[in-house]
Amino acid sequence: MEEFQDRTKQMDRKQKLEYALMYYWYHLLFVLAGAGLFLLLVRHLFFAEPPKAFTCVLVHQAVDYARDEELAADFAAASGIEPERIEMDSDYLFSYGDVKLEAVNESSYEKFFFRLGAGELDAALMPESFYRHCRELEYEFADLALLCTGEQQERFEGQFLETGGRQEALYVENTRLMRYVRQTEGDRMVLVYLPELKHADADRVFLEYVGGAL
Repeated sequence: MEEFQDRTKQMDRKQKLEYALMYYWYHLLFVLAGAGLFLLLVRHLFFAEPPKAFTCVLVHQAVDYARDEELAADFAAASGIEPERIEMDSDYLFSYGDVKLEAVNESSYEKFFFRLGAGELDAALMPESFYRHCRELEYEFADLALLCTGEQQERFEGQFLETGGRQEALYVENTRLMRYVRQTEGDRMVLVYLPELKHADADRVFLEYVGGAL
């Protein structure tokens, strides 16, 4: 510091700043990098978002974030799970197979399968045609018989879509989800779960919510 003052004592403020930037830029870079790492650490330790307890995406619905938040809040109130730990996301509107749409975000198609493959999703609401498209691509979904209680099996009787003897999807007609989703004629909406069932307790609670048991 004394050396710097010595060398710059004849300089005005602007000249001192230019000299410091020219000869001490790497010191400043280290200081800024250290400050940045410190702030990231503080943010991670004290301000990080809580981990998600349940993540569900809505495929081929109008992209409506207000509706998504309303569904998440409704499920949170019924289940006791904190709203910030529930994710409902309808940003999945794209073309697939014989279904061709205009002016949609086709990148959300890749995003869906990336999140599906990475195990980031717990459940998805989708048209039956998209479910069959996924099966053609050799994706499998959880057998809902692993989650449903005997009472729920009776409640949902006749509403399961079975594939290879597995109850892989649930038609959501006549459930409370129809307050939030729309289906086109001849292409019914179904609920599916990822086979990992990494949040099995929340998955079961969502089935209870769907069936109106809560």
